[in-house]
Amino acid sequence: VRRAYDEDELMSVFEAHQELIAAQQEQSFPSNPSALEEEVGATSSLHDLVMQTIGDINNGDVGTANEFELPTTGIDEDNSWIDESTKQRISTICAIASDIDGTILTADQTMHPRTKQAIRQAVEISFSPLDNRLQWFFPATGKSRKGAMDSLGVEIGSLLSQMPGVFIQGLFCVDGNGNVVYEQKLNDSATAACEKLASDNDVSVVAYDGDNLYSTKITDPVIELHERYGEPMPQLIESLTKHSMHKILLMDDDVEKLNTLVRPQLEALAKGCGATVTQALPTMLEWLPEGCSKAKGVSELCKALGVDPATQLLALGDAENDAGMLKMASIGVAMGNGSSLAKEASDFVLEETNDDGGAGVAMEVFGFPSSQ
Repeated sequence: VRRAYDEDELMSVFEAHQELIAAQQEQSFPSNPSALEEEVGATSSLHDLVMQTIGDINNGDVGTANEFELPTTGIDEDNSWIDESTKQRISTICAIASDIDGTILTADQTMHPRTKQAIRQAVEISFSPLDNRLQWFFPATGKSRKGAMDSLGVEIGSLLSQMPGVFIQGLFCVDGNGNVVYEQKLNDSATAACEKLASDNDVSVVAYDGDNLYSTKITDPVIELHERYGEPMPQLIESLTKHSMHKILLMDDDVEKLNTLVRPQLEALAKGCGATVTQALPTMLEWLPEGCSKAKGVSELCKALGVDPATQLLALGDAENDAGMLKMASIGVAMGNGSSLAKEASDFVLEETNDDGGAGVAMEVFGFPSSQ
């Protein structure tokens, strides 16, 4: 069953693009749908306006990746290497779930032109009533929803804000209208125990309550989370137990300390207080409710969308926290920069890294190939 977009959703996407276009060029489309309708024809529907807006971006009219020469990939352009079994799996893909940091975003927190263009195309296909290759593209990330959209930039962030999403390591999942379809939080004792361990080991902490982030001390790693990774600036709070939290980050620039000293203590502590530990970046450990993970969140969102992950999902990732999602998907693809756990869990490992546009390559080959 394809997604039905109501007028409010379509208008929201259209208006977001109007704002983007106005900011990027002096000669923009008219600022209201009725004026644009005069240009494209009086019988054009709002859906037509949205599709034209996205199509104009894809055609390079507004500072797109088409202004650049896209690099060739390490994969044969004719996809002749794909066996019949894989072609069959590709033919049933209707949803793409992608990690953000280390997958969509490059090491310097920008987006490769190939990846940006592939996301545009995924959104266009999902809106098109004439193209049945794809129904959904959604982010699956450890970031907050606001942090994810902000880090993706105005154009892509505005597109994906209209899509479903898995946020905060699967602990906060929403449909395309922003309705929460799945949510889990830490129990109070788990929050208190984690806060004490972090204090004893002198590492920074940031706790998430949706788009509201909190810390007991504003340190360099806390500031970097905001300035480099695009998360909302954490609010200073006396104790993390003052709020009900989704997850807690423990951060330190000393990677060896974090992984050889702090992580073993954290994992031992988790067994007794209903929590679990994962990792997305070398300088951060993540404290989640027991039984929760990005994979769990993706599974719950897919259930709400009517998607069978085992036969209809393409998943893209690079890190330990992506491994479960990559393993359960019909096709799991790890970036060339991926961790050993991510690569072992995947069906395919690209030569291309996030810096090479690996996510874009994966979408082109496995998500919506022009031919198979």
